[in-house]
Amino acid sequence: MSLVAISRAPLAKLDAYKQRLGWTFKWVSSGNGDFNYDYHVSFAPDRGEATYNYGPKTFGGSDLPGFSVFARAGESTFHTYSVYSRGIDPMNATYQLLDLVPKGRDEDGFKFPMEWLRRNNEYDAA
Repeated sequence: MSLVAISRAPLAKLDAYKQRLGWTFKWVSSGNGDFNYDYHVSFAPDRGEATYNYGPKTFGGSDLPGFSVFARAGESTFHTYSVYSRGIDPMNATYQLLDLVPKGRDEDGFKFPMEWLRRNNEYDAA
C-alpha cells in the first residue's frame, strides 16, 4: 500500500511546504493535468454547476477535499473508491477526538468548518 497526497500547486511550492512543516509523505502535483477535475475535487469557474460528493454543487471556491483509492493489477490501475465532504472525517484524527467531548466540534460562528486549524509552526511560542 502507498499513500500519496495530490494537489494542484506547483511541485516546488508543495516541497517547500513539506519541508517547512517537517512532513515526509509523498506529495505530487497535478497542476498540469485534469486529475483533480476528473475526480471531482477541483472546479473551474467557467464550468458552472459541478458534481461534488455524488451530487450537484454550486459554490464560490475552486477546490474541495476528497479521498480516492486505486488498485494496481499488473500494468492496469483501477479506481475503486472515492469519498468526499464529511466522509473524509475519519482521515482527520482530530475530529474523532473532538466528537467525543461535550461541545463536539463547536464550529458554530466560524467562516468555514476548519477555521480553528493551525499548522505546527503557526502556534504562538509560549
